[in-house]
Formats: sequence, structure tokens, C-alpha cells
Amino acid sequence: MQWGFDAAIFVCSVVSAMKNSSPPVEAVDCYLLSNKQHIFLVHAINSLELGSMHARYSYPMTHVRYGLNSLKAQHIIFPVRVISDYGAVYSDMSAIDWIIKKGLAHPRADVDGVMSNGAMAACMLRELDLSAAPSVYVDCDSKEYANRRVDAIISLEETVSREVYSSRIRHCLPVIDVSDSDDIIRSATYQVHRLI
Repeated sequence: MQWGFDAAIFVCSVVSAMKNSSPPVEAVDCYLLSNKQHIFLVHAINSLELGSMHARYSYPMTHVRYGLNSLKAQHIIFPVRVISDYGAVYSDMSAIDWIIKKGLAHPRADVDGVMSNGAMAACMLRELDLSAAPSVYVDCDSKEYANRRVDAIISLEETVSREVYSSRIRHCLPVIDVSDSDDIIRSATYQVHRLI
């Protein structure tokens, strides 16, 4: 009978921990550049240039979260924790990294996360769409729910700075090279349409 009591305490503590969980967030020192159609991350551009564009932007910090499409529900799931087939637990950004690197080989892994509507979610990895890299969602405030999907990184220097963008972001987003002399928004939008 004692075992049942201990199990109940464990289950309650897990449920309580999940209720207080929020998707991991990665802070990136770059502009969030948006027009009516698309959202881009861009670094190494000054605010005077941005002011001359017909686009909205925010600076200096963009907060990024990673989401995967649910194959069963019409929601994005932002993973908080993954438990592998062998019982190893990965939390926060290490959960995202594990899904990117090993997710396809472990379809029975358990995923705890938050759905795009704010509700808690628990599923198996095979219930998420792993045919593509996780989608990148952003907001200017780390406490706000990231609900805007990023389309690409704009590179103005023909190389994406490793100090600014983590390998995780570079894995999940296409990089668009744009010349300083181009209309940045028009050129980036054109290239994104070519990718679709």
C-alpha cells in the first residue's frame, strides 16, 4: 500500500512541474524584421537603414522558441521535455537538440510540451511531424507567447555569424544572402517565395 502512496506523490509532482513549465526560449541579439507577409532575422544592419524600409522591426533582442506540427491536432507543440526510449530525460534546449539529432530514430520517445493554444501536451515523438526541422517562432519579449513564425535569416555579409546565431537556429532556418545595395525586404521576400 505504501508504494501506491509514493506513486501518487510522484505523479502529482510531475503534473505540478509540467503546469509550471514553459517552452525554452533562446535570446538572439538581432533585429526582427517583418513586412505584411514574412518575418526575418537580420544582424549587422543599422537602424537608419531599417528606418528607410517599408517594414516593421524590433531590436535589440529577439526571443526564439522551437515548435513542431502535431500530426493529430491542428496545433504547434513547443517541447519542454523529452524522455527517450531508454529513460534518459532531456529538458529545455537540450530536448530540442535531441529531437533534431536523434528524433527520427526514436519514434516512441515521450514528449511533454505546450501547444500553441497554451494547453499542456503529452505525446509520443511519432505523433509530431519530424519530416522538417522545427519551426522557429519569435517574440520581442521572453515572457510573451511566441506566435510569429520566422521565414529565414537574412545574411548581409554572405556568412551567418556563429556568435549571433546558434547552430540550432541555423539548422532550422534557411539563410538568404542579400547584397547591401539590394532592396533587402523585396530581395528576401522574392528568395523565400522561391524556396516554397
